[in-house]
Amino acid sequence: MRLRSAALPLFMALLAQEGVAQTRTLLWVWDRPQLFASLPEATGVAYLHATVRLSGTESRTSWRQWPLRVAPGATVVPVVHVALDNLSPSPLDDAQQQAIAAAIEHAATHGNRSGWVQLDFEARRSQREAYVALLRRLQPLRQGGMRISATALASWCMDDPWLPVGLLDEIVPMYFRMGGESARIRQRLGTTGKAAVPACRDAAGLMLGEDWPALRDVKRRYVFHAGSWKNEDFEKLQIGNRDSYK
Repeated sequence: MRLRSAALPLFMALLAQEGVAQTRTLLWVWDRPQLFASLPEATGVAYLHATVRLSGTESRTSWRQWPLRVAPGATVVPVVHVALDNLSPSPLDDAQQQAIAAAIEHAATHGNRSGWVQLDFEARRSQREAYVALLRRLQPLRQGGMRISATALASWCMDDPWLPVGLLDEIVPMYFRMGGESARIRQRLGTTGKAAVPACRDAAGLMLGEDWPALRDVKRRYVFHAGSWKNEDFEKLQIGNRDSYK
């Protein structure tokens, strides 16, 4: 599939530089009704735009079902989530890569005013090479001015680096729900204050209600909420910022 970089207007590059760069906090919003009549200063929204479900050699794309309303002027970043079927592992073959790339292009070209798209995914070791191939498919979007962010398991930013940093504009390590690796990673962050991989140091994925690791020099934080965001949650963001996010 050939991505239509020519369809992206030139001003997207300027929006990408100024919009997200000035937004210090992005609230992750999954597929549920959500209204943000107002947002704290320098706060935007990263919302689920589409989910691509992989099962065996099949893929199925579903689009956001619930309404999302965001205060005018706020940065809004679409997210494409890739869901894996643990009972039927996928090869992430050419057709499945095309399905993911098509969803990302849709997010990039349909009402996108931030100049960014985020890919949220996990990958088995057997799928890593295929994900690298997928990112190469997306390079025409970047050449047209779109910026591509990707979430990453925290371990990928510590002692298991494999993401091709030259093919991405941002890597967001997820410092929550880290399972058995949590204590080790938190201890290391407590000592160094940053990820081992330099490309993972500009952003952090955090969860409201879970202790945040002490991080230094992070430019953007993406904060996940297990439910729906409410106005009282904004104060919790500020408390977390003072206590754990430097």
